[in-house]
Amino acid sequence: MKAELRKQDILKNYYYIILREGVEGASIAKVAKRMKVNPSLLIHYFDTKDNLIVELVKYISHKYNKLFTELDIETNDTVKRLDKLCDLLISETWYKNTDISGDISIISVSFRDKKVFAHLEMLYNEFIKLIRCELEQANASGKVKIKDPQEKAELIISVIQGFRYFKHFFISKAESEKYRKNIKKVLLSIINDN
Repeated sequence: MKAELRKQDILKNYYYIILREGVEGASIAKVAKRMKVNPSLLIHYFDTKDNLIVELVKYISHKYNKLFTELDIETNDTVKRLDKLCDLLISETWYKNTDISGDISIISVSFRDKKVFAHLEMLYNEFIKLIRCELEQANASGKVKIKDPQEKAELIISVIQGFRYFKHFFISKAESEKYRKNIKKVLLSIINDN
């Protein structure tokens, strides 16, 4: 358990360096300096910078999955549950779970690194699976009819990713709540297209 906590601490510090200097500027030496440890400690846990990036993607995926699995909906009402799911996906908590500049840095690495690409692909597939399962449960209740939950989940992910990036660049704090409500309407219209 101690090793796992140490790895998480290293990943948090690596992410901090990425946010300040980008992936290209981040190094094992800089992370070690920030942590006031010998670089060999990081190499002991991750071997290479490439492995550190892959583990960071897994760490980020875990953070989002934790938000999703800890979603406290407290209702058996299918419609309310779907409403709460949409609220989570456009919440400030979801938006700020990771820093958008770090996300973009890691995505840019995925164009050149097949391992990072594969792990980002797994991250998105996991998100799609989690949302698809929610939609399938809603279907099974008989209270809503959702055609092709897999396709709907993919569309929902596309919308929330676009929402996140667009919001960062173009939506002011004053317009944020109105924008969030509009995106929620879009999500619900995707789900309830009958």
